[in-house]
Amino acid sequence: MSTGESAELHEPTMGPIKYVFIPVEETREPKELLFAGGSDEEFRGSITQYFRQKLLSQEQKNEMTKHLVQKASESGNRGDDTAPPQVSAQQQNELISEYLEQTSFEIVPIVMPARDNKFVGTSLYIDDSGRFKDLPLNCRASKIAQRDIRGDAFLLSNHDDPALDEWGRVDCSLSTYNELLANPPTTKYDASDRAQMASLTMQRESETKCISEGDVCKAKEAKEAGNKFFTEGDIKAAVQAYSECADLTEGRRDLLPNESEVTSLRVSALLNRSLCLYRLGKNDDAAHDARAVLQINAKNLKAHHHLTKALCGSRDYDEAAKSLEAYEKLGGQPQDIAQIRQSIVEGKKRLMQEEKNKYAKMFAST
Repeated sequence: MSTGESAELHEPTMGPIKYVFIPVEETREPKELLFAGGSDEEFRGSITQYFRQKLLSQEQKNEMTKHLVQKASESGNRGDDTAPPQVSAQQQNELISEYLEQTSFEIVPIVMPARDNKFVGTSLYIDDSGRFKDLPLNCRASKIAQRDIRGDAFLLSNHDDPALDEWGRVDCSLSTYNELLANPPTTKYDASDRAQMASLTMQRESETKCISEGDVCKAKEAKEAGNKFFTEGDIKAAVQAYSECADLTEGRRDLLPNESEVTSLRVSALLNRSLCLYRLGKNDDAAHDARAVLQINAKNLKAHHHLTKALCGSRDYDEAAKSLEAYEKLGGQPQDIAQIRQSIVEGKKRLMQEEKNKYAKMFAST
């Protein structure tokens, strides 16, 4: 999973940046801190040093020693049930010292850098030995992360644009903290969730894809070909042509000087393909294209119309009714709205009757 935390590859020299300290004690207020400037390694080192200063009690040292010895035994492929070997006080101190020297902090992604947030990601930096140290729960940081966070935490932001290969720290202010505390992100990132990681990878690849002027020229030609096929009644060929246009305009349109023009080209291709797919009876695909347009422009009247018709075709009448309501609010044609609403009512009746007939046959056969 990419969290945008790739500074070790770049080691940029950065100027002063702000970040937020979130103390575990609720009686203490979070505060903005200022890193005066220097290398990112120095900055991360200062955070590492802060967490290493949090010492272990003797009981915690014993627990950590058992854990480290057990891990060492597993790495050695002992393959038996013998108890882990006993260690002396000196060996215990050496084990713990070595461990603490290798540990620093855990990065908990809160907001992933993406196009809709101008590629500014935000993460919590926490003590990665918090469990062994038995640190108290940080309620405020836990609310932001939607998981248990123990001990003090730092909130940091970075700019990470994959298409431009740009990475750097940016200010994270108290206003950012207050916004996240008031409205915690609904998505919790989990590296063990393969489906989520695959989705993030696909999104990242899409945001890395640049569009050339040559791509735009080819996309225009493909759309014109699609219009020609549609006029001639060759709907399948039109779908293929519109698909080529949609593929060529998928990517970082925001980097183009004619972004608005290329976005309009993509929207037109998606709407036309949605209509073609609907006529071919591929209602789910038609609805998918309409929704893709609404992600670009939530007020696109044609997209709401196409989505409503496609949902009716899929017999998803409840969702069709919601879509029709949005279409009506945006100023859809009254006559068209009345016809679609009537289709929804009649469609629901037919569907209910079919369900009744099906159950009647089931009970009759018994």
